[in-house]
Amino acid sequence: PARCRFRVDMACALVRCGGFALARTNDTHRVTRRGSVVAVSCAASKQTVTSFGHRRSLIVSPNGGSVRLNNSRSTPPRCSSNLRAASEEDMEKMLSDPADDLVLQQGVGTEIESEIDFQTIGKYVLATSTQIGVMIYMTNWLSAGIVHSGFAPVYKKAIVFVWFLFNALRSRTFSPLNAARPKTADEKNAIAERKRPSWMPPPLAFPIIWSSIALLRAFSSVAVFTTVGTLNHPAIFAMLAHLAIGDTWNNINNVEKRLGTAVVGVGCVLLSVYNLVFQYFKVSQTAGALIAPSAVWISIATVLVWTIWKINPGADGKPEPLAPMKAKA
Repeated sequence: PARCRFRVDMACALVRCGGFALARTNDTHRVTRRGSVVAVSCAASKQTVTSFGHRRSLIVSPNGGSVRLNNSRSTPPRCSSNLRAASEEDMEKMLSDPADDLVLQQGVGTEIESEIDFQTIGKYVLATSTQIGVMIYMTNWLSAGIVHSGFAPVYKKAIVFVWFLFNALRSRTFSPLNAARPKTADEKNAIAERKRPSWMPPPLAFPIIWSSIALLRAFSSVAVFTTVGTLNHPAIFAMLAHLAIGDTWNNINNVEKRLGTAVVGVGCVLLSVYNLVFQYFKVSQTAGALIAPSAVWISIATVLVWTIWKINPGADGKPEPLAPMKAKA
């Protein structure tokens, strides 16, 4: 219907800026910008444009006027048919909000540019370092308690096994970031959002694989503890660092859904697991053999993440940037 039609002059202005390309779907109009996906939902007198990749929103006046780009930190919303209608006066009030960091007058032809978001990169590094520090501190505290406990060796090994099984399954408890794992029930929605390669394992396989790897992480760490008699050891620290880096990757890929940055992140996870296998092998061949399947699986997962990134380009046909991006002020 005409009342839900994205205004041609608005689309032309955005395309002229060089930062957007217009694509049509059945019930929405999508404007895609390199480095983010911008979804446009239509209502009787308002269109709301939300940037998924960079968590920023554009509000477009249906009768012409201005475009607003603000710093919304909300999660990507779904298209809704019952959006509140906004009058021209409402739009003017919103555009006068001092929190807006960029206002473009329609037809001016101002170019919207992106730049590397070093603040977000710093957030990832700081969160990962903090998590590693906390986990090492707690593990050393546990190690001191075990060594001086006087428990029989079998009980000491049981405590170490439970501690590392917990970390293998719930290390995100210590992460400052939201490192939630994807649920199997949500995989259908994820497949609708992103293309998947034909060789990707079925969703049901992932919890089975990761549960098996969690057990191997716990058993291999017990083997290291049995050999060196303590958890205050570089090999154990390599395990904790690997888990923390994996949690940061989960935030990037599953929560923030940054396809490009996820490729860099999974590369860091891969390097950390190779280092882990090397460190465990140095201490005990048994420990190294137990943890080696983890490196095999993460190598496959790395190829999977890279493939998903390549087969899900933006409207300009180019993959998302590898670094997190933000709109240049």
